[in-house]
Amino acid sequence: MDTGAAWVLNLDADLELGALGRPYAPTASVLAAMRGWRAVLAERLLGPWDVLLDESSPPGSATGRVGRAFCMTPRARALLERAGARIGPHPSVEVLARVNGRAFSAELGQTLPEATFTRDEAEARALLGRPPPPGFRAWRVKRAFGMAARGQRVMAPPLSEDDARFVRASLDLGVQIEPQAEIVTEHALHGKLEPDGTSTLGHAVVQRTDTRGAWISSERVTGFVFAEALEAEARRVGLALHAAGYFGPFGLDAFTYRTSSGELAFNPRSEINARYSMGFVVGFGGA
Repeated sequence: MDTGAAWVLNLDADLELGALGRPYAPTASVLAAMRGWRAVLAERLLGPWDVLLDESSPPGSATGRVGRAFCMTPRARALLERAGARIGPHPSVEVLARVNGRAFSAELGQTLPEATFTRDEAEARALLGRPPPPGFRAWRVKRAFGMAARGQRVMAPPLSEDDARFVRASLDLGVQIEPQAEIVTEHALHGKLEPDGTSTLGHAVVQRTDTRGAWISSERVTGFVFAEALEAEARRVGLALHAAGYFGPFGLDAFTYRTSSGELAFNPRSEINARYSMGFVVGFGGA
């Protein structure tokens, strides 16, 4: 009889990875933000015999079950081990921290004009102190790790003192600075990467997000004009993840936007998620 799996849906995994080496516990606001999304993801991702674990789960409550996680961070692993779940092979936390950080995506090449990843305050201030490229209205600054659009800020010159403080507070792990695009549609492609480097990709999805950029919903899309470019970038990302030692579920976010001439352009890589994501089941299927 199938006993099912035991899941930890630690949607704050990126925040934990960004705090690697320092004590981490989700704040009350993070827990509140996760609550609704976790219920939606659990409904889609968990099988009929699976169970969901959290801090309130009794010790040994998942004995005999396979342990799975949104992302196998130290905190997720501790919850699974406490519940007695069996945990299979997974990437090290050092690998997870590297491939989920925005520095890793930047190493593959920037995809928007004048975009930069930096840990240098003078470089950041110089870039943010000048107008964005033609066709873009401002700059977007993203911390190296974030969750649901947390740790991001839109800035326009001249740089305010509040903006400068945000930049200074983010430079220990670095910031991604890119022009703020007039996004038309957001997309994603999900897949699974095997330990030997082979990958299987799912279906392209269109994503809806709120005004801050937090996920709302995903739907499969057909006839997407940039589908080949999205798939090519996803395969390129898969090769890079494998070279870095990662295996498991992954996702690639992308978007279309308007240029200064009004033409539709495509950014094939806005984020790399080396873990499960909210749209994974829609785009790829089951776990």
